[in-house]
Amino acid sequence: MSVRHILRPGVLPRARGVRMYHPISTEEVLRENAAYEARINEAEEALSRRGFPRTAIFRQPVVWGEHDQYQHVNNAHYIRWFESARMRWMERMSRTLSPEIASNLVRGRGVGIILASTYCRYRRPVTYPDTVVIGQAALPMKFADRVTVRSQAYSVAQSAIVAEADFECVAYDYDRLCKSSLPPEVADALRAWTYTGEDKEPYCQKTSRRRTVS
Repeated sequence: MSVRHILRPGVLPRARGVRMYHPISTEEVLRENAAYEARINEAEEALSRRGFPRTAIFRQPVVWGEHDQYQHVNNAHYIRWFESARMRWMERMSRTLSPEIASNLVRGRGVGIILASTYCRYRRPVTYPDTVVIGQAALPMKFADRVTVRSQAYSVAQSAIVAEADFECVAYDYDRLCKSSLPPEVADALRAWTYTGEDKEPYCQKTSRRRTVS
């Protein structure tokens, strides 16, 4: 055997015509990240055009472990996405409120908000990898003690709405453990973050009317 055929321990011969492995470059990763960021921005703009304040739109990366045996994200995770976006929205809103009112709103003390009912319509299945962009906004308020929060989830991968929901939140006195009226400061803030889309009727009312007609 010639010297050129002697291999170092642990080194396998490379077949002729086989390309050597080259890891992805930092520059390529940066280009991919920039392109995906542009797609996320487009999704956020799409939700803004649908009537959600640009400052009330949040990003939610899809996690592979959220899949179920049907090979798509389990429906329960949509509710969790909406919940997380709603809390982040309220935390952002609280920055514009007085310290005491803000603390009550996000920590469940004094007079704050509590979830009373949930209605969700699932439009499309979501699969990993994806990023879901979620819009939050208050529907026009009709009562002094509650507000309906309109939420929509937009898939970056599908460029489409994958779920839409309404969450009825009522004012609640956490110290006295009873219903209350919304503090005027909170009511004013909610009106400033109002949903401006064309369809402002709560989804649950529309569904009830369809069932009655049918």
